[in-house]
Amino acid sequence: MNWNYFNIFGYLGVLLWLSMPLLWMVHSRMKPRRWLCHVALVVGLVALMFAELNSSGHVNRIQLDRTEELAAREAEQQAKVEAVLESRGDEVAQIRFAEDDGDDFLDQAGMDEADLKYMEKLRSGEDPAWKKEKKTRSGGSGEEGGLEDMIGAVEETEGVDSETLDEAIEEDPIVMSAKDLETANRLDGLNLKVIRALLWIAVLVIIVDYLRRVNVYREAYLPLPLPSSWVNAAAPMPARVERPGTAERSLAQELQWLSRRGDSFLCVTDDGELAKSLPSQFPRPPLAPMELIRLESGQEKLGDDFVFESLWHGRSSFVTGSVESAERMLGRFVELMKKRRETRAKVRQTVHVVWDAKRPISPELEAAFVDAAALVGFSLFIVEPGAKAA
Repeated sequence: MNWNYFNIFGYLGVLLWLSMPLLWMVHSRMKPRRWLCHVALVVGLVALMFAELNSSGHVNRIQLDRTEELAAREAEQQAKVEAVLESRGDEVAQIRFAEDDGDDFLDQAGMDEADLKYMEKLRSGEDPAWKKEKKTRSGGSGEEGGLEDMIGAVEETEGVDSETLDEAIEEDPIVMSAKDLETANRLDGLNLKVIRALLWIAVLVIIVDYLRRVNVYREAYLPLPLPSSWVNAAAPMPARVERPGTAERSLAQELQWLSRRGDSFLCVTDDGELAKSLPSQFPRPPLAPMELIRLESGQEKLGDDFVFESLWHGRSSFVTGSVESAERMLGRFVELMKKRRETRAKVRQTVHVVWDAKRPISPELEAAFVDAAALVGFSLFIVEPGAKAA
């Protein structure tokens, strides 16, 4: 194997993109899941950068090795010279003297005018006309059959600029055979295609991972107002969620989190300070803010059906400090959910009933609510007494 196919950046890029499937595998086995799938995307971007550096700074500098071609040309030229000597053997001086120059082996007395001019140019060091004109000569001096023609003038297609030549020398070009050059280009193209494909896969993995984690309390991140049908298709929202003793967020932050998801909620709490501290509106960008209605001081007259319909269509959220009225309201919710279940109706966005009271919900009501909520998109969010944010 020719290790000059890639430079150090190219081989580092290969190692990086090879590690991406390994990161995905480890991420899928971690509990709770964290950020390895996101790390894989960053690794892929770095691998692409290294691959581009390798392609532009190394592979594009590889040049075809013309040693064999030049050797063949030189052999051909030598063969032509030998042919000249053979065809003009009678002009070759048979006697060599010590004072003869290197070209005195040819008897110049027997040469014609064109041959003599060519020999004079060789002695003076002047470049032949075929080199100056950069094209194949048809005759040494306008006549055919000259010595220069018989030796053969090679046409030069282009001149080489001195600055370009100096730059090429400084860059230390890489020379390879035609087969190795083809292999290097093929591997370079394949390397870039594989990395780009892995980057698309990495984005898809992150999207799927987000949808699978968004309904998992310990693993969810970045609440987005996505339709619950999308989210529940990847990981259904449990009809009953228990907030652990060491929670990820405070209860006020939990409610804001639910609102940012685009969900509505009914918060039942016996913490008067919490109820008073909650804002009248909860942001849920890019949607309009969700209004929070306090079911206190006579506002319970709005009616359980009104609260249910407002929650069902995501128009408002509610908070109440009365546990007794909340249990009565949940009983009515169970009846309405069973009717909706008969028509297979579901909410567009999940509705959460947050139970934050020292007095637990009755087991019978809880079981009936969870059973009815599972098929219509409601969820019971139980807050453990004394739970605190981590």
